[in-house]
Amino acid sequence: MEVTRQLRLDALTKKGLAPIQLTFCWDRLRLRLGSGETCDPKHWNPKREEVKPVPGNFAAATNLVLERYTQAAQAAERAAQETRTLLPKEQMLAEIKRRYQLLTAGDEAQAESPEVAPLPVVEAAPPTFLEYYDQWLGEQTRKTSHKTGQGLSKSYLDSLANTRAVLEDFAGRDTQPLAFPAVDHAWYARFREFFYQGSWGTSVNTFGKHVRHLKSFLAWAEDRELPVNRKYRKFEAPDEYIGADALTQAELLRLAAVDFHTAEARAYVQQQFEQLDPALQAQAATKKGMRVSQADPRRVAERLRMLERSRDKVLLCCYLGLRISDADKLSPRQLHGDLVKLKATKTRKDCYIPYFDDDVFRPVALVQKYAALHLATCLPVVNGLSDYLPHVQHLAGLTRFKLTSKIGRKTFVTLKISQGVPRAQVMQATGHRTESSFNRYLGVVEEELLATFRKTARTVDKAAAEKRSDAA
Repeated sequence: MEVTRQLRLDALTKKGLAPIQLTFCWDRLRLRLGSGETCDPKHWNPKREEVKPVPGNFAAATNLVLERYTQAAQAAERAAQETRTLLPKEQMLAEIKRRYQLLTAGDEAQAESPEVAPLPVVEAAPPTFLEYYDQWLGEQTRKTSHKTGQGLSKSYLDSLANTRAVLEDFAGRDTQPLAFPAVDHAWYARFREFFYQGSWGTSVNTFGKHVRHLKSFLAWAEDRELPVNRKYRKFEAPDEYIGADALTQAELLRLAAVDFHTAEARAYVQQQFEQLDPALQAQAATKKGMRVSQADPRRVAERLRMLERSRDKVLLCCYLGLRISDADKLSPRQLHGDLVKLKATKTRKDCYIPYFDDDVFRPVALVQKYAALHLATCLPVVNGLSDYLPHVQHLAGLTRFKLTSKIGRKTFVTLKISQGVPRAQVMQATGHRTESSFNRYLGVVEEELLATFRKTARTVDKAAAEKRSDAA
């Protein structure tokens, strides 16, 4: 048994003392153990691996502890050799600590005994419900989607972790322990009541999301023959349809018509982004190295350019029905005549999107606007897009809802359907696999809905009048 002692200079205490660590080596195994003693680094003797005797540093007591650990380790190895026992790390650690306690108590004969004490057999408790959930969650982090060939998204994994937090909170408040056999209809009713009356929110869709995650986990547990109550299969995961926000045709045209080079736009940006105190701003020209005001004409021009690029990125999503991730990656090589052909990043489904200009959708003109920059992508990538869009929304005069990058995909779907494009062809452009997922992107534009009904009503009235005229 080789025993060495080291100072943990990487773990100094507030008083500058270093913990003393022991390293035990035997049978090609190595074990490190803290001695519980500390030493001023300047009092350490590196050759003898002990504390130098200095008045007030209790060197004798510290060195005695180190020597007892060494004696205990050597005695443990001798006992293992005499009994022809190969001690793993866990058992060697227990044996060293046992013999050290005997030496401390003064029982040196027993500490030098050739016997090796067996480790006490401790029956491991089975994992709890939440511990099994952690195992399942760990598997999800390593899971690869069959659709995309990639790992599950961080947002989805965060959502699964959020469900675990909700379950843990509920388990701490429920009168019954959380266990697989107990998850039945009565448990579901208590969980539903807890969610809607608690601090986790009152959204029906959020509750449904937690139930879907729970059912996926219980199905995983059932596959592993855990005592799952099969009543969980009938748990209802509510999914309330919420109309998608989408720009009307007039709003889309208004957004595209925003001029970022007007005096009004410049004044707005200067007011919104001015952050330097006027007194300091007055000194900026005289003091070397002082930060230029945020309202400097060059900074204003740069911010206006970023606002315009942010607006154009949203327009690209509207014109082509793209997610922002696909809009950022769209490159000229994906443009094929009057079609954009790409594989959606999220679903890996092929998308075939019309690529020509009309009075409302003008993707070709938008892409050509940036052609002179010779970028790898059709439009520049805008970092911090969400920070710029509120200002774009103000300049466009849009007030119905918050402008986000997600609005583009919903606008494309809604306006194309209202123009009479068949659903199947719109789904080919957006890459939706099912009608249900597609419908969540279909907004309701009330003005256009009413206009369509009025148009139909006038047509019916005209036809009826013609029939009456012919009959007469």
